[in-house]
Amino acid sequence: QRRERQRGLHVTLPRPDVRNAMNAQMVKDLAGALAWAEGRADVRALVLRGAGGNFSAGADLKDLGSAQGGAAAIAEWNAAFGRVCAAYAVTELPLVVALEGAVMGGGFGLACVADVVLASSSAVFRLPETSLGLIPAQIAPFLLARLGYSEAKRLSVTGGKIDAREALSIRLVHEVHDDSAALEVALDSTLTKILSCGPQ
Repeated sequence: QRRERQRGLHVTLPRPDVRNAMNAQMVKDLAGALAWAEGRADVRALVLRGAGGNFSAGADLKDLGSAQGGAAAIAEWNAAFGRVCAAYAVTELPLVVALEGAVMGGGFGLACVADVVLASSSAVFRLPETSLGLIPAQIAPFLLARLGYSEAKRLSVTGGKIDAREALSIRLVHEVHDDSAALEVALDSTLTKILSCGPQ
């Protein structure tokens, strides 16, 4: 879901019933939203957030499991998500994420590529891949870039379950706010600061 406010494009992950777990369509829509925003001279910033009190529970495993094409379809979904993360990581638009609730797997990766990361105290971070016997390989480069080798490795081998305050202490997030209302105030303040800078 896209909406414009204060010359910033607000993109909301729109599947609250599954904690905004990402399916193939959502990955495609994230790519499309970024391309649309980058093509607009009047969009000065991009905000990513989730609906219903969660950012994202990562990949929708049920959707992946039912995908026609089996392993090839899963591999393509994975590659498509990797391309989305890479595109958001290098966009020239300032990227802000507002985090609440579940921030897992791919959602964790999207948090790592942002320029400014704001979190509610409700945010809980996890790398569930490890519990499934997988390496969080798709988001690993972004984890390393954000946190450095030591913290990225620690989180990867332990499943990465940390709360918002610990995320702040390791600089995964830049600010933690007590509730949704305070998070909104912080988001508006951040966008005001971004828009006070030169447009290029």
